[in-house]
Amino acid sequence: MMGPIVRAADFIPQIYKPYHVDAEDLGKGMYLILAGLFKKVVLSDLINSNFVRYIFDDPSRYTGVECLLAVYGYALVIYCDFSGYSDMAIGIARWTGFKIPQNFDTPYKSASITEFWRRWHISLSSWLRDYLYIPLGGNRKGKARQYLNQFLTMLIGGFWHGANWTFMVWGGLHGIMLGLDKTRVNFMKARGWDKWTGAKRRALKIAGVLFTFHFVCFCWIFFHAPNFDVAATLLHQIAYDFRPDLFVQLLKNYPMVFSLMALGFVLHFMPNFTWEKMEMRLARLPLWGSIAVMVLFIWVLSQVKSSEVMLPIYLQF
Repeated sequence: MMGPIVRAADFIPQIYKPYHVDAEDLGKGMYLILAGLFKKVVLSDLINSNFVRYIFDDPSRYTGVECLLAVYGYALVIYCDFSGYSDMAIGIARWTGFKIPQNFDTPYKSASITEFWRRWHISLSSWLRDYLYIPLGGNRKGKARQYLNQFLTMLIGGFWHGANWTFMVWGGLHGIMLGLDKTRVNFMKARGWDKWTGAKRRALKIAGVLFTFHFVCFCWIFFHAPNFDVAATLLHQIAYDFRPDLFVQLLKNYPMVFSLMALGFVLHFMPNFTWEKMEMRLARLPLWGSIAVMVLFIWVLSQVKSSEVMLPIYLQF
């Protein structure tokens, strides 16, 4: 109901295959389930329930620095919520003999908005491409039409999330930026900048990641705000009542929230090989070891989870 969106051509043939699960499937499935639970129950739920939702409920009561940190927090909340239950679904499927493709690929590492949409909710992005962008004409009818098709695809994608103008703005902004990104790529190729190596290439990559992340965060404001008044108030507070002198005091007042935010972003930007090694170690555990890890992990979650039930964000769409 909430994804990943699995194609019939990929899923149906697996139904008729004999059930077979090996040690790799068990280890991979357990890793994905534990990672998904940690993202959803610890990172997303605790950051949202203890900080983010209070700011977005009435941003006029808070300073700009609090509002900005809430935006960064929501970027982590929505990613950990979406990718967390996707990981759990893929992990459980792996235990039952089904292999479902990855749905999120550390999207905040993206150096462009085009790359972001290749890494964010991959099954939905590919669905929008195949069933909206390509039927509209894709890139087959000239550049102007290609940009229009990208814009319309994202606009419709925004509307799909709800009959609210804030979702339309969210989708429209992404559609406009996709067109601008295509123009940027062509501009760089014409000047040979895409062939840069060494320090220049690294600097360009870092600048791209920082810009993309902050653009996505800006768009999340409209995605999460219930109406334009809330979004405008939050942006006003950031622009005109920032109060950076309160930053240290904020860290002291919300030690758990900002520790979890820091942990979440550090884990997100860690190299992929780190997680691959962890998967391999879990796969090598004997059955009793896997059961012990699961029981211990679930016990830890029960001690730290939010006292109230936090339903997956995607259930509202």
